[in-house]
Amino acid sequence: MSQAEQHTIWRVVFPSSNVGLDESFRVAAAPIYGSGRALSDATDVDDATTADTTSVGNATLHGWIVSRTMLEIPAGHVYSTGSYYNAFPAAYWAQWTDVREVTLRMQVRGDATVTVYRSDSRAHVSVVSTAAVSAAGSFPTAPTPAAPQTVTQTDPQTVEVTVPIDGMTEGGWLWFDVEATGGQSVTLSDAAWLTDAPAKRNLTASLAITTMNKPEWCVRQFNLLANMADMSLIDAVYVVDQGTKLVTEQDGYAEAKARLGDKLRVIRQGNIGGSGGFARGMYEVERHGDSGYALLLDDDTVLEPESISRAVAFADHCVKPTLVGGNMLFLSEPTRLCALAEVFDRKRVFWKVADGTPKFDDLAARPFVESTYLHKRADADYNAWWMCLIPVEAIRRIGLAYPFFIKNDDVEYGVRAQQAGFRTVTVPGVCLWHQSFVDKDDILDWQAYFHVRNKIIMGLLYSRLPWGGSLFREMMRASMSAAIKMRYSAVTLHQMAVSDVLQGAEHIGDILESRLPQIRAAREAQPDTHMEPLAELPDTVLVKDRKAADEATDGMQAMLHQLTPPRRNARNVIDGYVEPQKAYWKVDDAKSGLAASVPLDGSAADIQHVLDSLDMVAHDSTEHWHVMGHMDSAVFVNKDKGTGVLLRRRPFLAAVRLAKVAVLYGRLALGWRKYQSAYRKEFSRMVSPDWWQRYFGE
Repeated sequence: MSQAEQHTIWRVVFPSSNVGLDESFRVAAAPIYGSGRALSDATDVDDATTADTTSVGNATLHGWIVSRTMLEIPAGHVYSTGSYYNAFPAAYWAQWTDVREVTLRMQVRGDATVTVYRSDSRAHVSVVSTAAVSAAGSFPTAPTPAAPQTVTQTDPQTVEVTVPIDGMTEGGWLWFDVEATGGQSVTLSDAAWLTDAPAKRNLTASLAITTMNKPEWCVRQFNLLANMADMSLIDAVYVVDQGTKLVTEQDGYAEAKARLGDKLRVIRQGNIGGSGGFARGMYEVERHGDSGYALLLDDDTVLEPESISRAVAFADHCVKPTLVGGNMLFLSEPTRLCALAEVFDRKRVFWKVADGTPKFDDLAARPFVESTYLHKRADADYNAWWMCLIPVEAIRRIGLAYPFFIKNDDVEYGVRAQQAGFRTVTVPGVCLWHQSFVDKDDILDWQAYFHVRNKIIMGLLYSRLPWGGSLFREMMRASMSAAIKMRYSAVTLHQMAVSDVLQGAEHIGDILESRLPQIRAAREAQPDTHMEPLAELPDTVLVKDRKAADEATDGMQAMLHQLTPPRRNARNVIDGYVEPQKAYWKVDDAKSGLAASVPLDGSAADIQHVLDSLDMVAHDSTEHWHVMGHMDSAVFVNKDKGTGVLLRRRPFLAAVRLAKVAVLYGRLALGWRKYQSAYRKEFSRMVSPDWWQRYFGE
């Protein structure tokens, strides 16, 4: 590979200052960038992963960082880039781009051994090359596993290894270890993967951020971009502000504006949801014509700024114009991955993680090579709009977002793009951190309306099966689950959702800005939405026996319990405490049937301590409705706010509301083909810039 023609496609970087939220965050995030270990036997080995080693803790590992691209490795230690963020995802480059071989180049000062590794789709690891870097001075030789390269060193020396990747389309990564073999520390700097393959296109991006009353998050993102992103790749940062707490009035905005200059452009518009904000961002990027890509970003995120460079480089090299997605990690747990890739299940009309990949995996829970799912290429149908790079060419061809308000807009756009020939690739190592929604209750709060309505519309637009396949079974099950969980307000919102679908596609567009206040009003009229201080709610818990606790996840028994009248004292004596995915009972065979006082008070940690003293009978969403189906009353807990709401089983109310929503589902099923034809006929008009002008005010 000719060095003169090479260009960087993937830098190795470290979480130096300004990355993330603060120093403690950067320490916690260290494992996704690499790992360190102390060697008890300093002799060279071909495969350092088999050496007798002791792992280095996060704080110590973070202390090795000198700068964004420089690391100092103590004598007798090894640093490995075998990790989510700093390994090179060769399988994705081999499958989707024109790159057929890459060159690893780095600067090393000190006595060291550099070992390059390759994995395959089954996470089998092999050594590609080793290079011995010596300060003592010796003659360089060709780098092979059997005959390591030796580099004479006075100043930092360049180590290069070229690796073909054309046979890695099914899976596999490339990474390297640096071992400090002498008596002094070793400095690693400016490591990067390069190629001489000419890019298919050389384009820049404009960012499109949609925000609603989170100005402090936006200002943090602006400063991060100014401090650490390659601004030569960014033409503009469009911020569509739909809130009442304005970005332009936030402390620090003026300073951030001075740093970004004319590239920062804030646009005010009414609250037309995430889909409306992102549609406006797409529109602005396309109409100004400065950029080849629109990079969509959520407002409540912390970007890993190197991810912009990686996403653009990948998109530039893709054989065909491609949407490039970034992964989401949790702000509360910086090493926890939301999903490696997500797909659209047309039979269920629902999104899910790609087959063979977990949800919410902690990347620090095990060594990189033991996370076998990471090593098999995972293909996506769409990428969530917390971070998604969209070619402007695609926007011109397929239009803007559909007016969903929230929920499903990103899924729909990915599916639409795929049908038009634009692939979505979620690239590992392109990522940001986002507020976790694991403990959120959005399928039962005001967002329940949008979950149901938009899922039905997705079925009308994209299902190829009669009556949407299993759509109606899924929807009725969602309504029944809400009733079993004693959240009758959610069933009311389901009725509103189906009713709106029945009124047609244009009605959906007409109510884009007006429906949310009506949804909130309808929900707030229901007693199961009124959060109160926990001290004002019942704290007397009915004690259960072990047999009842063991049978708590029996779904059939939960359904049969719905046919029985509630306990007469259910208002004052609760069955337990519940969270969005967990449920707690007090279990004691000796005191079964009696009541015990279990007050919740104090901080979130204090409340959790009390909950931990009880028996957790539901651990996740699959068990949650089963357990709640055995309850006559419970207190739903928000630990962070110290509030809750008393939930009571009301069989007659549940029957009436379920009957009403079932009738609406029946009307929709009977007219399924008619509604499907109508929605599809109106679709192209409702994603056009001309249609959106009514809300953009231009």
